[in-house]
Amino acid sequence: MGSHSNLDEAIEISSGVYWVGAGTKTFLSRNSFLRVYEGNKATGTLLIDPGPTSDFVSLSHKVSSILPGGLASINLAFINHQDPDVVGVLPKLYAMNRKLNIIATEDTWRLVSLNGLASVRFRSIDQVQEQRLVLPTGHKLQFIPTPYCHFRGASMIYDLESRILFTGDFLGGVEASGLIATQENWAGIKAFHQLYMPSNEAIKLAVKKIRALEPAPLTLAPQHGGLIKGDLIELVLERISELPVGLDIVTSLNDRLPALIAGLNDVLVAVKETMGEYKVDRILRDFKPEGEYPSLITLGRDGLVKDIKGDPFEAINALLNTFMDSATEKQQKLLRPMFNLLML
Repeated sequence: MGSHSNLDEAIEISSGVYWVGAGTKTFLSRNSFLRVYEGNKATGTLLIDPGPTSDFVSLSHKVSSILPGGLASINLAFINHQDPDVVGVLPKLYAMNRKLNIIATEDTWRLVSLNGLASVRFRSIDQVQEQRLVLPTGHKLQFIPTPYCHFRGASMIYDLESRILFTGDFLGGVEASGLIATQENWAGIKAFHQLYMPSNEAIKLAVKKIRALEPAPLTLAPQHGGLIKGDLIELVLERISELPVGLDIVTSLNDRLPALIAGLNDVLVAVKETMGEYKVDRILRDFKPEGEYPSLITLGRDGLVKDIKGDPFEAINALLNTFMDSATEKQQKLLRPMFNLLML
């Protein structure tokens, strides 16, 4: 299995473990996973983070290529948290199989059940003794709650036989170019966490729990972005442990954000005068990600910047670099001093 595998089809990432995700040609991919268990004269199927309604056709196609009964034969689903990109297809799965069992934390289920799923068979992670579950096939699962990464009731699930840790949004990223992460994925992981994770303290707790796992995971499988394997695991855990996110960024800025926004608006006026308003407006439109992911720089109807999400310095720097890439050499010489002044 390589980073250039055919992502239009299911991919076996380990014995009995399949990637059945979607959205790999978009800014924010969605990773769903199917685990097929056999042992003790029994079989079982576990669908991890099933995905949004928009991915139902893709999910059905991929699962049907593995299981003759398709999605209707899924008997167990694990939910990391309650977001629509995780649970959107659950009502359809339940309609196909009334014996479907769902595993999640009680905090997560309290919200998921509002999707017309109140009568679904639910198994609370909170009630599982020592956070470990032994399946009829003899396989063992371990649940690792990760509070506030990014939801209060978020939980990872560890398949001990394959040694794959399914981490949900934690360790996820944007702009992944393939199924297997490389060091180049770090920029997308960093941006995703700075936007969605509330604090570094929540991240540190999750990392501590991952490092305490025995045996140590061979693969970290987030719901977005690439699978993290080998030496990259420790590198990512080390970097993310020190990453300021969410409120860390907001509180560190204090009153500087309004000044940054005002300065950026002054720069935009100068850029439009130098490069032309039409060209700049086109660059700003192209700079905005697809609709499923929020824009780091929010513009008002008047064309002025109203807000900056994530790390504002990185967002501004990325935008300024985009302008420089589209400017002529003469325009670059005019704009560079102003850009440098803004970033001081």
